[in-house]
Amino acid sequence: MKNEASPKKWKISRNITLVTIILISIRYLFDENPFNDHIGWFAMLFFWIFKGMFDLFEDKRQGDKKSMVANIIFLAVGFGLLLWQSIKWIGNPPY
Repeated sequence: MKNEASPKKWKISRNITLVTIILISIRYLFDENPFNDHIGWFAMLFFWIFKGMFDLFEDKRQGDKKSMVANIIFLAVGFGLLLWQSIKWIGNPPY
């Protein structure tokens, strides 16, 4: 009985986190201030990274090796894009 409740709580907390991040991203992408577009894209990258991490942990628990490798590549690309854009943004701030 305890094992059945844990995955359900995991999925609920995962979905709440992902929906919150995507709503923050949408809010900043579609407002009047053009500076906030950068914040929206950073939030979209965080969404992408967190989704990949959650999927990676779920695939590890299920023992799906091929999907784990795909999610690791997915995370590496997400972290690479985040690092590249962060360095670019810090070097030349848009304001």
